[in-house]
Amino acid sequence: MLRRLGLLATIVALVACLTAPAGAAPFHGSTGAMSLNQPIVTMVARPQGDGYWLIARDGGVFSFGAATFHGSTGDIALNQPIVGGAAAPDGNGYWLVASDGGIFSFGSANFFGSTGGIALNQPIVSMAAHPSGDGYWLIARDGGVFSFGAATFHGSTGGIALNQPIVGATATTGGNGYWLVARDGGIFAFGDAPFLGSTGGIALNQPIVAMASDPQSGGYWLAAADGGAFAFGGAPFLGSLGCRRLNAPILGISAAAPGDGYWLTAADGGVFTFPQPVVAGGDDVPALCAETLASGLSNVWDIGFTPDNTMIFTERDGRVSAQFADGGRRVLRDLGREGIVQATGEGGLLGMAMGGVDGRQVWLCFNSTSDVRVVRFDIDPSYGGLGNAVEIVTGIPRTGSGRHSGCRPRFGPDGYLWIGTGDAAMGTNPQNLDSLGGKVLRVDPNTGAAAPGNVSGLVYSWGHRNVQGLAVRPYTDQVFGSSHGPTRHDEVNRIYAANYGWDPVPGYNESVPMTDTTKFPDAVGPIWSSGTSFTLAPSGLAFAFGEPWGAWSANALFVAGLRGEQIRVLILDAAGAVTNEHVLLQTEGRIRAISGGPGGAIYVGTSNGSGDKIIRLTPG
Repeated sequence: MLRRLGLLATIVALVACLTAPAGAAPFHGSTGAMSLNQPIVTMVARPQGDGYWLIARDGGVFSFGAATFHGSTGDIALNQPIVGGAAAPDGNGYWLVASDGGIFSFGSANFFGSTGGIALNQPIVSMAAHPSGDGYWLIARDGGVFSFGAATFHGSTGGIALNQPIVGATATTGGNGYWLVARDGGIFAFGDAPFLGSTGGIALNQPIVAMASDPQSGGYWLAAADGGAFAFGGAPFLGSLGCRRLNAPILGISAAAPGDGYWLTAADGGVFTFPQPVVAGGDDVPALCAETLASGLSNVWDIGFTPDNTMIFTERDGRVSAQFADGGRRVLRDLGREGIVQATGEGGLLGMAMGGVDGRQVWLCFNSTSDVRVVRFDIDPSYGGLGNAVEIVTGIPRTGSGRHSGCRPRFGPDGYLWIGTGDAAMGTNPQNLDSLGGKVLRVDPNTGAAAPGNVSGLVYSWGHRNVQGLAVRPYTDQVFGSSHGPTRHDEVNRIYAANYGWDPVPGYNESVPMTDTTKFPDAVGPIWSSGTSFTLAPSGLAFAFGEPWGAWSANALFVAGLRGEQIRVLILDAAGAVTNEHVLLQTEGRIRAISGGPGGAIYVGTSNGSGDKIIRLTPG
């Protein structure tokens, strides 16, 4: 049975800090970018699982771990190009095979034939060794099989019209059968090799480029060019690169003894191990895939989805856009061009929340000519535009420069609309319960009326500086917010109906503590602070959620970093305290938007001013 799990990629790998789990496929080298003998065409694993060889198109062999070098340095004059290889059972030798069927033997690997020049069924694309080491099979592109030594002929697809071309093969543990795999994932079983799937036509991750058998379960894995891994029979799915942009294309897969791990290798020699290593001294970091979904944007502020998974996003200059499943994009409304949104400095079209009875209403927060406000719009059923504007909250303070405008709306666990606001750089706002600045508000999403249980009017919590992130922890009533500190002391807070202690008076004195417990002994301190060591400038927040995230589901809080130019992941215990943290995605500049979306993916928007993009992160 096909387990369709392999679509995902690692985006962060600190090789110096990684250790492989016991019994897995350990990393022995390399990270790719070999300067000579490129491209690599295959990987051959030592049967003992403690090393491997990478084989280049010209026959050059690179040795890693206990896989010792027995020859060659490349530049084989005849029988180029080399297309495959296999290891001797004792791990002290290997064979190389060329596209014309020529075999080259090294170390303890004995020569059984052929010298090349096979007249029919060229080109040869792969080989499989008999487990005894006393023979091997050569596999041609059309499925023709050639047997040598103790490797007996059990059948062939040769000249078959379906599932062409054949791209790889592997033998059964007893050596009395073998499988062939086609480019579309079709499997052909011969001898005692059972058919476990698939009949081909795998819709994603084509083309398939290689296969390997699991000596422990009797199953097998298929590997796709983008690193997608597919597991059949008892072969466990241990991870996949999937859509990885580095070290592509993947071209080989090898099993580790005793069959509880595998390696993928790329054309530049990059090697990836599965199960993925863990960070020494920390909790597991899932393999991640980063896919750019939209580019050419400007200051993406927020991202949401309608029930049909159409992506809606805002840009600070006033555009609200929809992007469809086929990648098509449409501006629903340009509120900046209409003069409704005033985009100046930090102000403009800011956060949004999605919901309503049909899931097609959007609550937009933006700077108007006089204030920061939240207005609800209806999305046209055909995505032709936004209409039926209803003011929900007005009077959130703003300055002409737009400094500290906030503003992030999110639906809370109670069904009310929670809104994080900025203090507009006015010192008296955070502690003034009559001001909506420097607060978390809590309102009826349809009328804007105060929710029951608020401290004063629309105000639920106060004493904040600039709240640009809100997130609800799945399965709980826990709500978290992020707030910018003055140069340092950025905060992530668990939000209660309480004072958070920011009181920058007289004037706007930014040397006072973010949480002034001397002035306000009951002020709530942060669950996380950047302290004096660095500035993150946190913005959007979102929780990892769903089975693919494993232990991170509902426990990993993703925090967007603007000045920090990163995603900081905070691992929380059941009470909401931080137990560990990790840094991801330090390659995209300023990160402002983070939202959960379809399939449990995390959607990320950059805020560099131009050339901005939306990136989807999915777990491996």
